[in-house]
Amino acid sequence: MLPFESIAPARYTPFLSGKYSVSPGLKSVSTDFGNGSADQRIFQIDRDYFRFMQNKQACRRENIDKYYQREGESAGTLQVINQFIANQLAIEYPNYFAYQHSYGVSQLNNYLREKTICWNTDQKLLEASEYLSVFDALADQIPEDLAVWQLSDQGDYLSTVHLCAPSHWAPTEKVGKPFSMVHEPVAGMDKLRKNYQPMLSSLLQPKTWVRFAWGLSTDDRLNHHPEPPLDQNKKNWRGRSFDPIDPTLFVRVERQTLTGFPEVNAVLFTIRTYFMDVKGLITSERQALADVLDSMSEATLRYKGLLIDKAKIIKWLS
Repeated sequence: MLPFESIAPARYTPFLSGKYSVSPGLKSVSTDFGNGSADQRIFQIDRDYFRFMQNKQACRRENIDKYYQREGESAGTLQVINQFIANQLAIEYPNYFAYQHSYGVSQLNNYLREKTICWNTDQKLLEASEYLSVFDALADQIPEDLAVWQLSDQGDYLSTVHLCAPSHWAPTEKVGKPFSMVHEPVAGMDKLRKNYQPMLSSLLQPKTWVRFAWGLSTDDRLNHHPEPPLDQNKKNWRGRSFDPIDPTLFVRVERQTLTGFPEVNAVLFTIRTYFMDVKGLITSERQALADVLDSMSEATLRYKGLLIDKAKIIKWLS
């Protein structure tokens, strides 16, 4: 395995279809997107690793409650998911992580950060820690953000969310709510919101799927929580102000994986963010991006913060 400092971030271009869509677009995690073994991994560690760690530490210093929310958590679900995360890290990156479980104690060693996390079968951390839970501690070791969707006979809800690279939404507004309410602001999802239960139920199998979401940003900052830190200018924080005279524009892509745990009726979501400087796109990619923007409805453009700048961006891309 190459040193992580030598590994370039994966590159994903979901906009190349030339037409915008909000369909789930689920594919097997074994799908080859041209990034070698990284495509088959749930967690992706590369030369940007410490950038993500610095962002998560900044969120923790500011106010971790803005970014980590829980409501209606199941202890049994977390026990299964925490063990899965730790074990998967050791499988995917044996040079960077080691996991062992014996006599009721689990231990994850992160050699990249020289951290050790220990917990018992009650999901209690076994030593004084900066972390609020085992899930919080594990989320702090990986670039990805995490969310747990819990299903039951009564319905479904977002039970746990650890989101330090939010794209203009707040965990406090979504936690504890069903799929339909969580995705209510998303333009173009009316049909899926009305009949999403079959899709969620289909994810309850021991399998991992992958999908992509994307948008445009005038900066490459990871954290776009709708509430900026107190020392930040609100307008600049949004990252949605395109200047055609001095253009700066990035495609912000989220790679999302979905892993089912039928034994606890839950789905684990991971979200990894990537940026592509539009100035570095080749001509055909810029044209595809312009075509997608042109295909977006007014509601979608408004949702993505592109309504005002659409024409200016398309002209610049052409």
